[in-house]
Amino acid sequence: MKLSIMKSGIIVWDIDGVLIYVGDSYRRAIVQAVQYYFSELIGLNLERNLMTIGDTQRFKLVGRFNDDWKLTYASVLCFLTKLIHDLDKREIKSDSVKDFEGMINELRKLGTTAKGFDLQLDLGYITERIKDEGGGLEGTERALEEIFGEDLEIAKKFWFQNLIKRIFQELYLGEMLFREKYGEEPIFVKSDGLIKNEKALINLKSLEKLREKFFMGVATGRERFEAEFVLKKHEFDRFIPLDLIVSSEDVEIGKPEPDQLLECKRKICEKYNLDEKETNAVYVGDSIDDVAASKNAGFFSIGCLSAVSEDEEKKRLRREFERLECDLILEDANEILRIVG
Repeated sequence: MKLSIMKSGIIVWDIDGVLIYVGDSYRRAIVQAVQYYFSELIGLNLERNLMTIGDTQRFKLVGRFNDDWKLTYASVLCFLTKLIHDLDKREIKSDSVKDFEGMINELRKLGTTAKGFDLQLDLGYITERIKDEGGGLEGTERALEEIFGEDLEIAKKFWFQNLIKRIFQELYLGEMLFREKYGEEPIFVKSDGLIKNEKALINLKSLEKLREKFFMGVATGRERFEAEFVLKKHEFDRFIPLDLIVSSEDVEIGKPEPDQLLECKRKICEKYNLDEKETNAVYVGDSIDDVAASKNAGFFSIGCLSAVSEDEEKKRLRREFERLECDLILEDANEILRIVG
């Protein structure tokens, strides 16, 4: 391994699954948002969860699901298309709507048709087909069209991405932070927010030691509000300046494209008067999109397995990292100290 690159230079961090464990926050927000859409808004009154935390990792391994909102949109569309496929299409009617009230009314009408329906879907099979189609939302639509045909287009009439995002954000942020970020009262969820469950995966002593040798920044799929909040909450901003965060709002195209990583390196080099061409850079991530982004940016790639807790999931993630020729695979980010000494 090219470990000499690790002796100095720049470390760019992903947040989720690397600095912070999000299995009980972002991942759970995906599961709960999908459940809320079908059980509460459509009104299926489901007795079991449609998804598990493990299912969210299935989507992550497909690729091009670095954005958890898009992963949630894709999950909802999969279940919606299956629901439409199993219903009598002659009873399904929809109108064009623009506001949340209209969207909810449309979903309730669909729920009247689907009353008592037991919605089931083999997500293992579906995600493999999505992977074959290139991953992401685009691959999801191609896979669903191949499997369910014209039912996809009917399902998309009940696929309200703005509504899904609103539910997700209310679940994740909770009342206080949602109000602080958006200046509005939550509509659907009155709770403390799943963000309260987030725990640090790297300790402050590790960051302090690494800061002695490296200039550090963040390239994350989070929006800036959430990124700054978590860095300040866990005191990571003592070692990673907030002005060296590159969030999803700072670039047009996210990972696996290299734009975020390159922008973060540019900002670090500008701040500390470093030569961009002569300064080595490392990206530490937890997903195949992170490794791909590292390769695309010409960075040394470190893949962390700390995003998942189950042994079998770790093995699958490791195999994917190896397939992508990740330069270094670690159990967690604290192990970087062992490499650099």
